[in-house]
Amino acid sequence: MSFEEDARKKLERYIAATERVFRTMEVLFPEDASLRKQAKENLRLSRIYFEDSKYYFGKQDYITALVCIAYCEGIIDACRNMGWLRYEWTFGATPN
Repeated sequence: MSFEEDARKKLERYIAATERVFRTMEVLFPEDASLRKQAKENLRLSRIYFEDSKYYFGKQDYITALVCIAYCEGIIDACRNMGWLRYEWTFGATPN
C-alpha cells in the first residue's frame, strides 16, 4: 500500500471517530466565567480544526488533513482531561 493510500485510510477512520465524538460528547462547562470562556473557545477551535481536516482531506492533501485532525483531537482530549467534556474514542477495526 502506498503512503498516500495508507494516509487516506487512516484519515477516514480518524475523521469518522472524531465525528462520533462531536455527536456524542457531553459538554460540562465550568461555573467560573473565565474558565467557561476558555472551554468554549477550545471547543470552537477544535471544531475549526476538524472542519479544516475534512476540507484538506477532500483536496487530497492528506498531510495537512492529518495535522488538522491531530490538533483537533489534542484539544478535545485536553478539554476532557480538564473535566469539560465526556466522551469515548471508538475507532473500529484496526487497519493492516
